Formats: sequence, structure tokens, C-alpha cells
Amino acid sequence: MKPLTIAILTAALLPALPLRASGFQSERAITADEVDVQAMLGGMERQRAQAILRRDVGALRHLMDRQYYHIDSRGRARSKTELLTALERDDFRFRVYEIESNEVQVLEGGSAALSTGTFRSLQAGASARPFRARYVHLWVRQPDGWKNTFHQATAIRPAQDACPCD
Repeated sequence: MKPLTIAILTAALLPALPLRASGFQSERAITADEVDVQAMLGGMERQRAQAILRRDVGALRHLMDRQYYHIDSRGRARSKTELLTALERDDFRFRVYEIESNEVQVLEGGSAALSTGTFRSLQAGASARPFRARYVHLWVRQPDGWKNTFHQATAIRPAQDACPCD
């Protein structure tokens, strides 16, 4: 996905994002269909996490859209092919990869959903350290089911005592 595409995607999604941090919430009622979609996508998020932990490329390939775009917590961008190839080559392996929290918001029209939350992980290897991050996933409804089309993670770091911001 090109930077311009990301900018357009961001501009399209921002109006649909919940404003909970500022105390505002949407006045639109949630339908029963949306609750079912939320539960289903919550389950798909758990399937995705388990597939990453097990390095199950087949399951991930099925969950991901052809146009999948992955931005990791260090800012590295990968396509679907690049990410799956890295898993197959054993470029990285996890001992722990699990979702701590997840919230799914069905976007207007029900053809897309935004999944946000936190996860924790621990890569394999003697020097591995526990890692926590916030994530956002964009899921799109397609004729053959819901597909994860975008992932971005941001590391959760402890607050610093002093800020040289002044």
C-alpha cells in the first residue's frame, strides 16, 4: 500500500472511529447483526494470534486479504507475501503471542470493521524480552468472508519520569 493510499484510508476511517477518549460516543444504536459480526471478528482475531504463534501460514493466508499491509511496531512495512515468507523462513518465532484486549467496531454499512486492542508477546531466543503493544486491524467483508487487510502495532512503553519537551 502506498503512502497516498494509507492517507486516503486514514481520512476515510477517522470520522468513523469512536471518540471515547474525549467522552463522546456515537448516538447510533448497535444492531444485533453488528453484535454477531463483533463476536465473529473477535474469534477471528484469536485465530489470527494462534496462527502467528504456531506459524500457521495456511491459516494466515486464509484470514488475510490479497492486499494485506502490515506495519510492525518499529515501523517496518510488509506485504502479505513478505510477512508470510518471513514466517516460513523462520525469520521470527514467538513463544507467546496473545491478545489481552479487543474491541471491534462495525463501520457504517457493515462492509468493514475496525478491530483495536492490546497484545503481548515474547519471541523465541535467549535474549527475548516481553513485549506489549496496541494494535489496529481493518477487516473487510468480501464474497468469501471477512479478511484482515491492514495491521499496525505500536509498542506500549512505560511513561518517562522527565520529559525534555519543555
